Amino acid sequence: MLSRKRQTITGKQVVERVKNIKPSKTRKIIRRFHLLISKRKAIVGKLKIKNIGDNDEESNVISIRKQLNGRELKMYNEGFSNDKADEREKQLLKVKVTDDRYELIALLGYIMNEIVNKGGLSNYQSASRVGQDNKRGGDSSKLLVKWLLDDLQLTSIDRVLEIGCLSSQNHISKFKIVNGIERIDLQNINNDKKILKQDFMERPLPKGPEEKFDLISCSLVLNFVNTPLDRGRMLLRFNDFLLDRGYVFIVLPLPCLNNSRYMNSDTFCQLMKHLGFEKLQYTETHKICYMLFQRTMGYSPNCNSVSTFSRKTKLSDKPGMNNFTILLP
Repeated sequence: MLSRKRQTITGKQVVERVKNIKPSKTRKIIRRFHLLISKRKAIVGKLKIKNIGDNDEESNVISIRKQLNGRELKMYNEGFSNDKADEREKQLLKVKVTDDRYELIALLGYIMNEIVNKGGLSNYQSASRVGQDNKRGGDSSKLLVKWLLDDLQLTSIDRVLEIGCLSSQNHISKFKIVNGIERIDLQNINNDKKILKQDFMERPLPKGPEEKFDLISCSLVLNFVNTPLDRGRMLLRFNDFLLDRGYVFIVLPLPCLNNSRYMNSDTFCQLMKHLGFEKLQYTETHKICYMLFQRTMGYSPNCNSVSTFSRKTKLSDKPGMNNFTILLP
C-alpha cells in the first residue's frame, strides 16, 4: 500500500542513521523499492527498452536516454523532474493497463528519479540490513531451525532453497544437519557471492529428483509479489521444486492474514491444503506470522476447489482493512 503522505521512500536520515530506522519505516522502504522495480520492469518491457540492470542505476540512466528520441526524451525528463507527482503515483498503479507510450515514458522518468536521486537502492539496502538485525528479530530462520530440530527432530536435510535470501550468514546457514543451501534473491543487494540473483518464477524447473529440495524457505517474499494470481502461481510452483514429504516455510506480515478483506489464516491454510500441503506449525508475533507446511501429495486440481480459490471472496470489511489475497489461475 502506498503511503498517504506523497513522499518518496527516502530521506538523508535513513542513509546516514541506519541504526535508527523504525520497523514501520523499514517495511515501507522495502515495499516501495519492490514496487518501483516491478513497475519499471513492466514499463521497459512494454517500451522494449533493453540493457536495464538491477544494481547499476547510473548505467541504467545512460542506457534509457540513448534509446529515446526527441519527444520521448522530453517526456522522460518531465517525469524525471518529479513533475505532477500525485498524478504519477496514481498512474503507477495502472501500468499494466496503460498503452500510451508517452505516459509510460514519463512514468519511467519518475521512477528513475526516485531510485537514482532519492536514494532508492541505497536506502533499500540499508533497510534490508536493518531488517535482518538480531535486535529486530529479522532472521526468521531461527524459528525454522527450532521447529525442524526440536519439534520435528530431524537429523538431516540434504537440500534447502532459500527464496529472497538477504544474508548467507543467517541462522539456518549454521544449522549442522543441513547439507546444502541454494540461496536466491531478486536483487542480491549486498553482492554476496553465495546468493544467486534470480527470480524464483523464472528458475528452470528441476530435471529430476536430484535437483529438487527437501525444504523451501520463503520469508517475507510472497507479500511482495505484485498480483494475487502471481502469488497463486508462486505457491503452485513449490510443488515442482519439492521432494515428496518436503517442507515449506512461509513468513508473512501479520496484516496479510488478520487485517485483509479477502484472506485470513484459516483460508490461507485451506489454500495450502488444496495445493497438497499439510500445516505443521503456525505462530504469530504482534507483526509477523510464521508457518511450516509439509508436502503430503502432488497437486491434483479439483474443479470445485479451484473455483473456490480462483475468485475473491470477501471475508470481512471494516475501515482500514487491506485487500491482500491469493488466487489460483
